[in-house]
Amino acid sequence: MIGTISLIIIFVVFWWYLVEYIKYFNTGDPNETDTNYWKFSYDFKSNKKEDFSPDKPKILRRRRFRNRLVFLLYIDVIAIFFLVNILTAQILEKIMN
Repeated sequence: MIGTISLIIIFVVFWWYLVEYIKYFNTGDPNETDTNYWKFSYDFKSNKKEDFSPDKPKILRRRRFRNRLVFLLYIDVIAIFFLVNILTAQILEKIMN
């Protein structure tokens, strides 16, 4: 049970630092704000219709890196979810015995 609690603390601290870094990291997209940090870069839709013009390679690299960070954030949240479920099961098992 102590191992599970320590893992939860580690993952929550990692989650917090990851969120702060994603908010700090700027790809140059005007639609990015502090409230939609958890979205992938392809979730942002442009408001105006225009002909296709590819983005610069530097912007594409920054978006890919940010997407990887968001994917790590999702994996971290799933791991926290499972660890909290394991901790709850351990607490219920201690109560029942």
